[in-house]
Amino acid sequence: MRILFAGLVAMFLMFPLHAAAGFKFDDVVQKAKDLADKPYEAPQLIPKIMREISYEAYQGIRFNPDRSLWKESQSNFQVMFVTPGLHYTHPVTLNVIDAEGPRPLLFKKTDFVFADPEIEKRVPADIGFAGFKLTFPLKNKNEQNQFMVFAGASYFRGVGKENVFGLSGRGLAIDTGLPSGEVFPSFTEFWLVRPSPDAKEMMVYGLLDSVSITGAYQFTIVPGSQTKMKVRTKLFPRKPIQLLGIAPLTSMYFYGENTPRPIGEWRREVHDSDGLQIHDGLTREWLWRPLMNPANLEMDFFSTDNVQGFGLIQREERF
Repeated sequence: MRILFAGLVAMFLMFPLHAAAGFKFDDVVQKAKDLADKPYEAPQLIPKIMREISYEAYQGIRFNPDRSLWKESQSNFQVMFVTPGLHYTHPVTLNVIDAEGPRPLLFKKTDFVFADPEIEKRVPADIGFAGFKLTFPLKNKNEQNQFMVFAGASYFRGVGKENVFGLSGRGLAIDTGLPSGEVFPSFTEFWLVRPSPDAKEMMVYGLLDSVSITGAYQFTIVPGSQTKMKVRTKLFPRKPIQLLGIAPLTSMYFYGENTPRPIGEWRREVHDSDGLQIHDGLTREWLWRPLMNPANLEMDFFSTDNVQGFGLIQREERF
């Protein structure tokens, strides 16, 4: 997935919508601004039973693709929902914007398939959503392929036509690596702008909140061989921030060819990415920094005035 961040304010990108009306990016900006003027309120926790659910039990809760949003119109873009539980401990508010304006989406247990009937009985009827997944006919016109996920804190990730899911993008990084500890902001509300049935692009608005800062986001999403996303954001600090990261990426690295294999591990390598690649536009160099798994925190800094691109990449494709 290619992610384009245009600083704090980027150009608005027009594309055909399904008569969406009434609610725009400026409305999200106003919400973020108003939120920053108020004391921070931690999001409500989901019930204990869902916070302490096992990994296997949570994996047994599946969204029914036949209940996807906009499936009835055979839209190119359709939406599947993520239920709270396990690592997703806070519900988020989801809205849709269509010809009637913005309206909230309501959680329905009947939209999900439960492998364990006992879990189904104990899931509250109003538990809400943890996030959502976007599908699009990437590989052929008769098949919906999942290509984008927004779920957990400010995480989102996407794939192109021939890719598999790996690293995640984040809305913002705050005080990463500092002794004071990192602050993890969260998207608390989303607005899904309904595209026309044959649209090739889709827009999503997001409201970000944290103890340190609030933000309004506009995601313009274009799936394809290379899935592209253009991000527009306005940020409103609640208090001074030492270190602010724009367009942060995060991935998983346990061990690989540059680190010893832990005792008892039989797999040659375990990681979603094995290095950081940077394209320096000033020197035209491609910089490569292999990932490590040090016992203590380490930070590397790269200085350039003209970054053309960067990303955490898994270069090896055969193991």
